[in-house]
Amino acid sequence: MHVVIIPGFTGYPEEITFQELSQTLLSKGYSVTKVAWPHIPDNLERYSITETLSYSRELLSEVDTKEMVLLGFSMGGIIASFLAKELSPMKLGLVVTPFQAGSKEHLEGKYKQWRIDGYRKLTSSKYGDLTIPFTFIEDALHYNSLDIIDQIDCPKLFIAAGEDEKVSIQSTKKFFEKAVEPKELKIIENMQHKYQYQEGMLEKVNRELVEFIERPL
Repeated sequence: MHVVIIPGFTGYPEEITFQELSQTLLSKGYSVTKVAWPHIPDNLERYSITETLSYSRELLSEVDTKEMVLLGFSMGGIIASFLAKELSPMKLGLVVTPFQAGSKEHLEGKYKQWRIDGYRKLTSSKYGDLTIPFTFIEDALHYNSLDIIDQIDCPKLFIAAGEDEKVSIQSTKKFFEKAVEPKELKIIENMQHKYQYQEGMLEKVNRELVEFIERPL
């Protein structure tokens, strides 16, 4: 079995989020591919879901999709969802994943200033200070996983954080309810969006993911 890990916005394969998970999967005999979003930090004008989808297709072109498990984290789950629709993997896991980046609610709320300024400044634990152009969101508007999740027939696991400040439980439930069976939803109480920095939460999420991957079809 080949497990594909797709990090979230400004994420990267070496994040603490994926270290123990990758080691556990490798120790169990699985192959693991961790996708690095292209164009960060050197060409942020091209940093986008579209470019990452294109790169992922090329990266996975020789992987047997019948033996593939896609795991998407935060915005990486949007990419994982669109790949799942195209590639028909064995399973799809979505961790603290919004169904879209740049919804009307976002544009009127947390992304409003980003839209007004034309860019967003943030600090990455790997890349340092970044200036992300609003073109990232303009591109993301073309990818609403809510429109396609009912076309993905493989087993799906949604993991939501009970205290997520970025992706609401209501949003995750809406996403989950639109999905077709087989599907399951795990809400981890007291967990935040950046759960990897909370004591014990990373282990809980990893345990859920490994159990999901190992569960017979």
